[in-house]
Amino acid sequence: MKHVNKILAVGLLVVAFQNCAPNNASFSKSELASTQSAPEEEAVPNCFGRAEGSTWWVPSNDAISENGVCQYGGDLKYSYIKNVELICSNGNAVATGNWSKGSLISTTGACLPATCNGKASGSTWTIPNGTVTEPKSCPSSSVVVNAIYNKNDTYICDNGKENFVKSEKGSYIGLDKACPSPDLDASFSSEKVAINGSAALITAGYNVSNLAYSCNDGQSGALPVTATSTTLKITQDLSCNVKGTNSIGESITKTASISVTCGSNEVKSGGKCITYSCKSFVEIKSFPVVIPERTVDGVCYYAKLFDKIATAPSSGNRLSNVVARDHSTANGGAGSTALTNVAAPYVLGSFTNKVTLNGERSVKLSGSSQALTSILVDNFVLMGSRLASSSAAISNYRAFGSGDSAIGTTGKIKVNNADVALQAFESGGTATIGTLLLTSDFSVGKQYELNVNALDCGGSKAMSDIYLVFQ
Repeated sequence: MKHVNKILAVGLLVVAFQNCAPNNASFSKSELASTQSAPEEEAVPNCFGRAEGSTWWVPSNDAISENGVCQYGGDLKYSYIKNVELICSNGNAVATGNWSKGSLISTTGACLPATCNGKASGSTWTIPNGTVTEPKSCPSSSVVVNAIYNKNDTYICDNGKENFVKSEKGSYIGLDKACPSPDLDASFSSEKVAINGSAALITAGYNVSNLAYSCNDGQSGALPVTATSTTLKITQDLSCNVKGTNSIGESITKTASISVTCGSNEVKSGGKCITYSCKSFVEIKSFPVVIPERTVDGVCYYAKLFDKIATAPSSGNRLSNVVARDHSTANGGAGSTALTNVAAPYVLGSFTNKVTLNGERSVKLSGSSQALTSILVDNFVLMGSRLASSSAAISNYRAFGSGDSAIGTTGKIKVNNADVALQAFESGGTATIGTLLLTSDFSVGKQYELNVNALDCGGSKAMSDIYLVFQ
């Protein structure tokens, strides 16, 4: 153990010498040499001339780390040499266990700069400070008012000192007095217009400025504030926004709309007119009937009025309120144009019933249910109609067929003793009649009574299938 203490003492002495620590004893080369060269078995004092029980300090290889004191926070740290205390005990240098902070070795980190009530240096902030006003002219008026805004002041923290930067306008509060109330008028000259027609957009502004319009078809433009009429082309259902600006820059809007009426063979889809076509057909099984308006689904309707009759001698009941040329040989036959060569025609088929259209439809007589084909009839077709609510007799009669059905050379037949013009498709015999249009017999939303007759003037009879078609 004595030898160990010798080695420890020598090691501590060397460390102390090499670190040149202040407050430590200096040793001569001869002292060191004599200590180091002493025979192991000799009892050589290791306190290096110090009295028994005396103490001294030597630096160690350890360091002491301390946090710096920062008033405003930070990560400042100091590093010091750690000194240890030795005591001379029985001629040996022994550590007492005491230590002390030596000289400063290094500094790391830094303290933060001063703040402004917790706000970091260099930061800015805004606080409200009263109000500011701006003059405003009321639109379309000579009245001037003041717009009131909050005033905001901005400050910056400069090493703990609050410095003013600027004042600026904040949020809007209101007016010191009211402008005359703003308002707009916007309307079209009509509710509906035919496709590709024109209509007037009628506008007026009150206490507004920057009046303008924009429509869903792309039409747009500026408008005078005073009452004015602007002509627009209508190619679809049209909606136009008319906008103006009030005294504080807010937008005021009114909307005007107009509906387009599509053509006879069109349907409306998404407010625009497109060509209508039948994609499917539904058979009408009973009357009276209400026909739905057209849709993009393309559903059409038909009813079979008369079945085909093969060529055969004339026979059957006669239509007593109709007078036409008599084709029987008794009065000279079809070739006789004598005004006395007349008779009530035979009935090949007769239809009378009520129909209502809920929307625009093309109404036709055809030789086919799902395609428009000619009608064959020997001798003519007679059609008439009336409002179902009317107490008057069916009128509006028209006749179509062979020219030799007319009385004499008049080109007419008689219905209820009134002349009805006959449109000739053939000079005589069985007439091939093109598709017959009945659309003019109907107005949307009203119930009509329709009367259709296929008639034979005598001699022989014939007829194709005849359908009533709603497209």
